Amino acid sequence: MEAVVGEDVCAKWSETLRVYHNTSCELENELQDGHDLGLSEFEVLKILSRSCKGAGGKAKMKELEAEMYLSQSALSRTVTRLEKDGLVTRATCDFDRRANFLMLTPAGRERYEAAAPTYRAVLVRHFA
Repeated sequence: MEAVVGEDVCAKWSETLRVYHNTSCELENELQDGHDLGLSEFEVLKILSRSCKGAGGKAKMKELEAEMYLSQSALSRTVTRLEKDGLVTRATCDFDRRANFLMLTPAGRERYEAAAPTYRAVLVRHFA
């Protein structure tokens, strides 16, 4: 009995990996081709668009790290690319120089809003 349950769990895990791989590859390709964004870059913009509502809204880098699936260094490189493209800006905290904030620029919000329907369409194809 335990061997059958173990095989079922292993089969479910393999299926989960297959679905994740296929979906993330299609998201990466569609976002890159249509919006010049990688999947990780889109995810950062998505989180910031939710966190930075209104003018002057900002999010702590540590909070972003907690929501992302990237290592700290990979996230930092992703944010650097977004900053270079003018989609986000960084700021240090006035009272804690160790803390960094991210702000979504108007261009970043525009790029996110343009790419969001593509992101949703790919997810609908895979999960609806």
